[in-house]
Amino acid sequence: MSRIKTIVLSIFSLICIFLFGAAYYFSSLVLYPNVQCRPDHHVFCETPKERGLDYENVRFKTSDGIELESYFIPSASKEKAIILVHGHGGQRNEGLRFAKSLHDAGYTLLLLSLRRNHGSFASMGYYEPLDVEAAFQYLKEKGYSKIGIFGFSMGAATSILYMAKNPEIVAGIFSSGYAVAMDVMIESAKRDFGIPYYPLIPLVKLALDIRGNMDIDSVRPIDAIEKISPRPIAIFHCRADDYVDHHHADDLFAKAKEPKSVWSPDCTRHERIWNVHPNESEERAVSFFKKYL
Repeated sequence: MSRIKTIVLSIFSLICIFLFGAAYYFSSLVLYPNVQCRPDHHVFCETPKERGLDYENVRFKTSDGIELESYFIPSASKEKAIILVHGHGGQRNEGLRFAKSLHDAGYTLLLLSLRRNHGSFASMGYYEPLDVEAAFQYLKEKGYSKIGIFGFSMGAATSILYMAKNPEIVAGIFSSGYAVAMDVMIESAKRDFGIPYYPLIPLVKLALDIRGNMDIDSVRPIDAIEKISPRPIAIFHCRADDYVDHHHADDLFAKAKEPKSVWSPDCTRHERIWNVHPNESEERAVSFFKKYL
């Protein structure tokens, strides 16, 4: 009997070790994604010079002490500016796909580099609004009074959360964002790894909360988006997005109040709307900001 008990305890211990090890591993994928610019995805992986744009490398600190280095692309306008917010595992280059057309339309641009690129970790939108706040304050100090926001993927979720809290953001485009952070992680775990919710996902959530000193369940852009009205928003989302399912766009749009619009073109890869529809993407983005900013 004692031998059977020992075997059972050993098996239980091994299962626990495996589960907690797996939870640590998967939480690391969320907190510490490899930061990279991929030409097949982001297209432009050099500086804004690659798009013929003059720029400055500017630095500013978040309220929790992280120094961010971002691209500042000034225009003739000293009044209107747009903050572009990249996604999970991305870099400030992500906004370069839209930068040329927006700059040609007369907007100063700030391509924000989020905290994961500066020695911290990614939090799916829990801490990143502090980065956007630092960018906003930088533009305000330079005299810009009409500021819009354009976020991609996690940057879109972050932009929704920030815009809902800051009534001074005039207009926002949210491209390929998610409605609830935990939902998109649960969906990707099942799709990409075949992992069911129990027993691993609650442990991953626990690991994220402890390691990131946060409550990942609270990252819910769907609860924030309705607070943005009466300021205008636009949602861009590939109809067959292979990472953030299109239902996130539907859910966000349903919860948002007017004025709002949604564009769901035929494309299959996450956050590659511009790659498939470059001209229409730029025309829609420029038209939106010209109308509302």
